Amino acid sequence: MSWQQATFVIAAAEVTALSEMLEGFLAQAITTENAGEDEFYEVAFPGTPDWQTVKLTALFTQEVNLREIVDFVKSHFQSEVPVSIEHLVDQDWERVWLESFTPIKVGEQLWVCPSWCEPIAPDERNIILDPGLAFGTGTHATTHLCLQWLAKQNLEGQTVLDYGAGSGLLAIASLFSGARHADAVDIDPLAVEASLNNADLNGVKTQLHAYLPEDLPESHRYEIVIANILAEVIIELRDTLLLHLQPGGSILLTGILNTQVQRVVDAFANRVKFEQYEQEQWCLLIGHS
Repeated sequence: MSWQQATFVIAAAEVTALSEMLEGFLAQAITTENAGEDEFYEVAFPGTPDWQTVKLTALFTQEVNLREIVDFVKSHFQSEVPVSIEHLVDQDWERVWLESFTPIKVGEQLWVCPSWCEPIAPDERNIILDPGLAFGTGTHATTHLCLQWLAKQNLEGQTVLDYGAGSGLLAIASLFSGARHADAVDIDPLAVEASLNNADLNGVKTQLHAYLPEDLPESHRYEIVIANILAEVIIELRDTLLLHLQPGGSILLTGILNTQVQRVVDAFANRVKFEQYEQEQWCLLIGHS
C-alpha cells in the first residue's frame, strides 16, 4: 500500500484540536515532535512534553485527497499553519527497520544482538533481543550508559529491579553479570510481554519476572534499582524507587539530560549520594543508600 503524509507546525495548545480533526479525516497515524528550542523530550518514554511549538505529522492512505484536507485545516485555524506534504515510496517498512537494527557492542564483552542476526562475537556475552513494540534496543545513550556499567559489575547473588523496563534489556544484562534474580516493571503490557519473551530467548526465564507497576509487591527489596525513564517521572517515582531499594543498595537513574541533573539529585538528596556519568547530552546517576 502507498502512503502520504502531511506535517503541520502548530502551537502546542492546538495539538488536540488538530489531531481530532485529522482523525475525522481518517488519518491512520498521528505523531508529534518538538518544533521549537524548548525542553527536549524522548517520545518513547511516558510523560508530558513541555513544548511551545509542535511538529504534527499525519499519515494517510493514497486514496485520500490530502490537498483538500490541508485546505480545510488552514481555513479553521486563525494563525498561519506551515504545512508540507510528502508521498511515501511503497516498501516493506518492517524489513527496513529490521535491517537498521544490527548487533552492537554495549560494554565489556557485552553485545546486544537482534534475534534475526548471527552474533558478531559468539564467544562473548550476547543478549538476544526481540524488542517487539517495546522501547529498548541498547542504541539510546541512556540505555548504553547503564549497559556499560552493568557489563563491568560482578552482581553474583544480587537482586535487581528494572523500573521502566521496556524490552527488559537492562534486567537481562544484570542477569548476564551474575545477578540471581531480576524483576522488570513497565506501565505498558506489551513491554511486560516483551521482557518475558526476551528472558526466554536468553535462557533466563526462571530468573526474570515482569510486572505492571500495580502488581509489583511492595515488600520486594533489591540490591540494585534501575530507572531509565525521564527526569520528571523519576522525581515523581522517588518514593516508590526508594521503597524497593534495600539498605546499602545501589540505584541507577538515567533518561536525564545534563540540564536536569540537579533537580534529580535534590529530590534524592536526603537518602542517596550520587556519582555522575555523561554521554552526549545524557547523564547516568549512580547512587548508594
